[in-house]
Amino acid sequence: MFPQSVLIGLVVALVGYFLQQRSWRHNKREEVRQREFEACTKVIEDLARAFDKRILATSEFVSCVNRGDATEDELQHYRNSVRDWMHEFSSFKSRIFHFFGKEKMLEFENSVHEKIRKVSDIALRTNRYGKKNLSAAHRDEQEAAQRRLDVARYAAYRLLADLNEMTANEETSRISLYDNIRVGHLDMISRTYLIQRLLNLKS
Repeated sequence: MFPQSVLIGLVVALVGYFLQQRSWRHNKREEVRQREFEACTKVIEDLARAFDKRILATSEFVSCVNRGDATEDELQHYRNSVRDWMHEFSSFKSRIFHFFGKEKMLEFENSVHEKIRKVSDIALRTNRYGKKNLSAAHRDEQEAAQRRLDVARYAAYRLLADLNEMTANEETSRISLYDNIRVGHLDMISRTYLIQRLLNLKS
C-alpha cells in the first residue's frame, strides 16, 4: 500500500494540474475574446467610415447632376471616391467573411454595395448624356436617385447594426465556437459547460 502522505501528494498534484489547465484555458479564451473583439470593432469602424465617404460622395454627385452643372473636377473627384471604395472592397469582403460569415459578406456585396452602385450608374449615365436626352424611364430613375441612395444608406446602417450586435454577443469567428455543441469542436467545449447541460442548467 502507498503511504498516506504519497497518496495525498498525488491527489494534490492532480488537483493542482487540473486547476492549472483550467486557468490556462480560461486565460486563453479571454485572450482570444479580447483580440477578436478589437479586430471586429476595427472592421466595423473602417466599414462605417468607408460607407460615409462613399454615400456622401455619391449624394453630392447626384445633386450636381440634377442641377446639370457637374464640372470635370467634380466628376474626377467622384471617380476618385469610387476608386478608393473599390480599392478596399475585396479587403472588406474578406474581413467580413472571416469574422462575421458568408451571409453578412453577401449582404455587404449584394445589398449595400449593389444599391450604391446602381445609383452611381444612374448618375454617371445622366451626366454623360444630359438629363434632357434621357428616355422617360431613365429620367424617372434619375429623379429617384436620392431616394434610392437613402435606401442604400439604411441598408448600410442595418448591416453595421447587425455586425455590432454579433460582436457584442460573441457570435464572431472563433469566439462563436466556444461551448458550441452544434459545431462539434470538442476541444473548445468546457467540461463545466457539458456538466451544466447534463443537469439542464444550460440550454
